[in-house]
Amino acid sequence: MAAIFSRRRARPIGPLPVRRVLVRLFAVMAALGLLLPTLAACTSLSSPRPTAAPSTEGQSGSALSQPTGAAESVASTSQVPVYWLGGTGGGTYLFREYRVLPAGGDSVSTAVSAMMSAKPLDPDYYTPWRPASSVGSAIGDNNTVTVDISSDAFGAQLSPDQADLAVQQLVYTATGAAANAGLIPTDQQSRVIILVDGHTQYRAFGQVTLGDPMSRKIERAAPIWVLDPQDGTVVTGSSVRASGRATSVVSSVDWEIGRATNDGQDSYRRYRSGSVALRPDGTTGATFSISEKLPPGNYRLTFFEPGDGGARRWADSKTITMR
Repeated sequence: MAAIFSRRRARPIGPLPVRRVLVRLFAVMAALGLLLPTLAACTSLSSPRPTAAPSTEGQSGSALSQPTGAAESVASTSQVPVYWLGGTGGGTYLFREYRVLPAGGDSVSTAVSAMMSAKPLDPDYYTPWRPASSVGSAIGDNNTVTVDISSDAFGAQLSPDQADLAVQQLVYTATGAAANAGLIPTDQQSRVIILVDGHTQYRAFGQVTLGDPMSRKIERAAPIWVLDPQDGTVVTGSSVRASGRATSVVSSVDWEIGRATNDGQDSYRRYRSGSVALRPDGTTGATFSISEKLPPGNYRLTFFEPGDGGARRWADSKTITMR
């Protein structure tokens, strides 16, 4: 049985790029025979504009650890979740940012393409993928998202663990974009099938065999994760609300607000600090939030689990500007 894929030519993400998305018909292996079509329209991904308005997800603290990532739901489908790799001092994990996307496009293909070629807002994040010359997607039965990418995306040399994390980066991004667009439910298990040039059994980065359905591995998500504000946010007003999630077993996390010095060296001096209790959300994680009044200036917000000797375990930071 044939399936209709929304397929798009991928190019490096830049300010207001124009992309043509072609709907292509091709045969899919028997295992994918029940796929349903997702038709795409022309889409473009713009350079993100910092805003003081937090996403719905940031306000509600929805569960990252739910099967498809119910935390992907936002007030507008003009934003899509894109996942990146980031080091925490205790390992490398997955972090998410929302990127601006015109409504009505193929959210899955565009999000995956951005994951491979866009530059994260947070300079601490990165992607091991190379830009793919083409990316296609389709939505199937049983909450299955199929992504077909070109083999030029696998140019990096990765260890087995790094390759597994990179594949999970794609799984998280594809399911997040599909859930965010309402293409799959958020209260049921979802899966991703990755094809390479239309075929299964490709060895991703020479390490991971693709083609079988894959689900999110919860342990790959960051132990502490600042959801709002995103890095580079400009806050208009006298107070900022910061919120996030934690999968740690501790009951609270510490936080520190550093104020930028005037030496031009991107350095921050401790301005305020404290601890905030975690609120279990009924899944495998918990949420936290603080609200602080700050005068105009540049700040860095850091959340972490305190360790021995003043160590900051699982730290995640965001820089903001108060105006």
